[in-house]
Amino acid sequence: MHLKKQVISKTKPLKGQHMFFISILLQLTLSAVSASWSVSYKPRSMCVFERSSVDFTCSFDYPYLNTLKTTKWFKLYQKQDGSQEGIFVYHSMASEIDQLYKDRTVYANQHKNCSLQLHNVSKSDRGKYFFRLETNYLGKFTGPGGIYLDIAVLPFRVTVTMQKVNGHIHEGDSVTLRCSTETCTPQQGPFAWYKNQLLLPQATENELQISSVSHNDFGNYSCGLRNSSITSADEILLDVRYSPKNVEITILTSGKMEQGNSLTLICKSNANPAVTNYTWFKIRDANISSIGFDCEFSIKAASHKDDGQYFCTAKNDMGSQNSTIITLKVEVPTSNRHFLLTATAVFFFVIAVLLVLFGLIIRRKQITPKKLDTEQTPAVTVTEDIYENLRQSPESEESHTNLIYADLKLPSSNSERPRSNTQEGYAVIYSLLSYKD
Repeated sequence: MHLKKQVISKTKPLKGQHMFFISILLQLTLSAVSASWSVSYKPRSMCVFERSSVDFTCSFDYPYLNTLKTTKWFKLYQKQDGSQEGIFVYHSMASEIDQLYKDRTVYANQHKNCSLQLHNVSKSDRGKYFFRLETNYLGKFTGPGGIYLDIAVLPFRVTVTMQKVNGHIHEGDSVTLRCSTETCTPQQGPFAWYKNQLLLPQATENELQISSVSHNDFGNYSCGLRNSSITSADEILLDVRYSPKNVEITILTSGKMEQGNSLTLICKSNANPAVTNYTWFKIRDANISSIGFDCEFSIKAASHKDDGQYFCTAKNDMGSQNSTIITLKVEVPTSNRHFLLTATAVFFFVIAVLLVLFGLIIRRKQITPKKLDTEQTPAVTVTEDIYENLRQSPESEESHTNLIYADLKLPSSNSERPRSNTQEGYAVIYSLLSYKD
């Protein structure tokens, strides 16, 4: 008995060990079999343009003891009654492929690679796509989740978003411009942005962000794909409101800026909204006066009284700004200038003639008295010998008469005194002088 018990006690542990090993083997086999069914999609959603191609990246696995028999891609679409139905986009049996997708799909057909290319996509291709595999022993597996395909319907459109709600865009605001289509935005970039039909080189994303807008950002914007013929978006105005900028004056005239011609001064500026109030000012002799309240200031017949400095002020709801100062000087017309020059020359000529005549008259008046004095006391220009007889007084007539000859030399004179025609060039005057003893 004791021996028998020992035998029994030895055989029981042996059966238990066999059962333990069998259970472990079954568990490992089941776990290995269940872990082998898998399908991986990448990406989970896609957005592409119409008439373009798309790649569904896919990989799969199945249990080791199974043999792959059938692979297929199908798309779910919703029926009118609300139920979903699948149509085969691709099938390892070509006859099963739906007519809408024949000759438009290319399957990778590689070991455990289920990637699929779909060409010439259209709006009807929008939906969710799944991959399914079937093996022997009735093994079937569909990858959960699938890939959602969305179709971008052209053209692009630009949408503007800002921090304010239902408000105007002012200088300093933050603004984002987004390039998209009606349904979705593809990521095929780089994108191209245009302002007033000019390319913005630095903008390559589907969003254009402006952290602080200014009046320089005002304009029409559009977007598209760089180096692509795909239709770009219609232009949209980025309506930035700002006070008047670059205020300046333009002069319009019917001819030259001459006396008698009409002149028009125009006050120009950049502003949004448009300028609602203008004021004209004139500076003359350090005095500033207001002369008008319109965009234009007109002078019908310019004259020298219009000479001076002018400036204008432009104002809208956002603020105001003054223009630079211009100087206006009205010239005399060329024909009038010739007339004035001629008249001035004649005037000075007449004055000169009168001065000459007046000078001659004064000189003649000064010369005439000198001639009279010269005739009364003629000056002798040459040496003259004067002989004069000196007589005695009657009281001594009886006495002997003595004759005295005197030689007189007179000073020279500039007068035109007549001279005797002697060979020597001088006259001899004889005079009898008498004297008493």
